[in-house]
Amino acid sequence: MQNAVNEALTDIRVEPAGHLLGEVGLTHASWTHALEQLEATGRSIVPRGIPTHPAREVLTYRLQSTFGFLLDTAARFLESGGEEDAERTAHEARTIKALTVAPGLRHRREEAAPAGATRAELLDHRVTAEGNGFLALSVAELTAAIGPVRKARGQLPAVLPPDPAAFVVLWNRISAPGLILTGMNAAHTDEEHGAALLRSHLATAAQALVPGETHHEWR
Repeated sequence: MQNAVNEALTDIRVEPAGHLLGEVGLTHASWTHALEQLEATGRSIVPRGIPTHPAREVLTYRLQSTFGFLLDTAARFLESGGEEDAERTAHEARTIKALTVAPGLRHRREEAAPAGATRAELLDHRVTAEGNGFLALSVAELTAAIGPVRKARGQLPAVLPPDPAAFVVLWNRISAPGLILTGMNAAHTDEEHGAALLRSHLATAAQALVPGETHHEWR
């Protein structure tokens, strides 16, 4: 229903970070306080880290919304790089997947990996079969799986952290939650357009909530 789209996109705003500070200057303390004040109203922000300047655009949203928990867990994961936040992000992505794809594609597929598969194909199979499309993996495991140079098809964060103990979240199909995580990468790396790109990706992802729309995984 179109109401589902409207609900998913309600009260999502792209605005300069300075709007959240009022008359207070941008410091680590003032930004932390602004974030706490925002969260006290049931809202949060992407990215969570202190912006480089007050004019940088950020995206604010309601936590209790269709995409709110995925945005929140992904933003916290991009701050921490930790296993727990990575696992939570993958879980929330699977939850959105269940809302936006046909029933036959919602659950993991247990078929065996193809004979003679390459390392990249084996990783792709693991993301599908073990992660149901979204898999949290340490940098060390990812490097061992496909080598230090190659990049996974869908990866949060987009740039591999240098710490082997840090985690990434992988996905291997274009889907609503994959689009959102791609937008999260943009919001954290593109200071000029990242928040607007994330907003655009959220709008596209929300269309998959409408019955009869693109309820599948695009390869």
